[in-house]
Amino acid sequence: MSLVFGIDLGTTYSCIAYIDAYGKPEVLKNSDGELTTPSVVMIESGDTVVVGAEAKRSLEIDAERTIQFVKRKMGKDDDKFLIDGREYSAPELSSLILKKLVKDANEDLRQAGVIKEGEEVKDVVITCPAYFGIREREATKLAGEMAGLNVLNIINEPTAAAISYGATGDGKNETVLVYDLGGGTFDITVMNINGNEISVICTGGDDTLGGKNWDEALIDYLVQKYQEKYGEDEDPTEDEDTLAALYGQVEVWKKALTARKTVNIAVNGSAGRHKETLAREQFDDITKNLLNRTKNLLDGVLRTSAEAGYPLEKIDKVLLVGGSSRMPQVAKMIEEDYHVTPMLQDPDEAVAKGAAIFAANEKAFKDFVLSEAQKVGKTVEELTEENLADGGKLEEKFAKLSAGASGAGKLAIRNVLSRSYGVIAIDDDDKEAVFNLLKCNMPLPAKGTKTFGTYVDAQECVDVQICESRSMEDSYLAEGHEPVAEARLTFQANVPKGTPVVIALNLDGSGLLHVSAEEMYGHSKLEAEFRLTDQMSEEEKRKAMTRLKGVSVE
Repeated sequence: MSLVFGIDLGTTYSCIAYIDAYGKPEVLKNSDGELTTPSVVMIESGDTVVVGAEAKRSLEIDAERTIQFVKRKMGKDDDKFLIDGREYSAPELSSLILKKLVKDANEDLRQAGVIKEGEEVKDVVITCPAYFGIREREATKLAGEMAGLNVLNIINEPTAAAISYGATGDGKNETVLVYDLGGGTFDITVMNINGNEISVICTGGDDTLGGKNWDEALIDYLVQKYQEKYGEDEDPTEDEDTLAALYGQVEVWKKALTARKTVNIAVNGSAGRHKETLAREQFDDITKNLLNRTKNLLDGVLRTSAEAGYPLEKIDKVLLVGGSSRMPQVAKMIEEDYHVTPMLQDPDEAVAKGAAIFAANEKAFKDFVLSEAQKVGKTVEELTEENLADGGKLEEKFAKLSAGASGAGKLAIRNVLSRSYGVIAIDDDDKEAVFNLLKCNMPLPAKGTKTFGTYVDAQECVDVQICESRSMEDSYLAEGHEPVAEARLTFQANVPKGTPVVIALNLDGSGLLHVSAEEMYGHSKLEAEFRLTDQMSEEEKRKAMTRLKGVSVE
């Protein structure tokens, strides 16, 4: 079987897609007959977990054993969840969600006669928010590997959505803005699409802003109304079961207000029951600060885009992606404030479909390169190096001989940095500061160089400490910022105070950070490489994968 798959690993819902026999992307159904699966995990026992709709229902009856919003912990220092005295990392829990998606996809494909018994989903492309940093992306890839999958690539959700919307492959040169409001994350990305080449111009967003925040705002409103009725000491959300049930209810009410102008809402507590009719205008007013947060981020991205030569009037399309972008307040805000009518099409499935198109295109090109290598008796690596030196002749030949899944030729994606990277040094006020050498939205691969001076006479070494942030400033105080990588340059001879030390950071598209440093007195040099991730060691990953093999996912 040569099928490949695209997976949208979402904060609240996930789905999986593939390219069918007619060359069209198709989302596969889960065991409940639905196209999307709730990203919720219930640890039933040490060797049995429940994922999806049944796990989501468990939030109301067994909240302590049920975990949601895992994606918000991916790549973070506090990525652990404690159940029955055992720690589960965010990548491990995400791998269980992936296992559920794959298990149900296999069954759907078998029933349709697409694959035979014994065949299964293996090769995948997984999506992540454009605003994810390298550690979050590595955590996403790790989750796929822990699920037993061959992760071909990790691509940005807005890029996948643009591919799905058919913005590539027709030879057009268009500039597209993707407003991606999901269940737990928010992205804005501006990209230029010229045929099969996608060049990200700039990106922004907030990986802690999404539909969940709208739910919480409505819950806060209900608590306020309940306390007005029964007294300030009465808080129904202090009961975990009531709070878990409310999360499910407010999501239903929020979705209802997308299609209706009013909805009946209620909250039960020990003091009694509060109920009322909520109008869409009231809901919009309750959550207007959240919508304004997306607008402020959108304004910032548009300023950066304009500086790069792509002002709003040169943007051809605005695409709305993510289930939460269905809320009428989103399109209304964009139309009123930016005088643009956005396109809303298939927001729940577009990302997975785009990932499937990209995966099929990647697989077709890799198969083509392998075939070409075999013809000339060379390895794929040797032929790939020659292709780079020849300026991409393989891509040209592939475009002429084969129509990729999304059009003729190989899809090429050129990304930008979603984080800034700087070096800790002493500033003019004699304080430790981070000096950014690489800044957000620099095209990848990115390189930055800066010259510093030694701090004291007879200095024997310097520690090159690298910090990651979202700061666009040239420098900021280092207090509260922990380095993501460190290396020491030891001098061959003691150098005088003020000796220039040239430091360069070079970040490639795969997340490998190259660090070089040279002091200009004795010309001592440092060359180092770091993969910017705090994920598991190979031994920890092996142990986790062994544990997961014995876990039944239902």
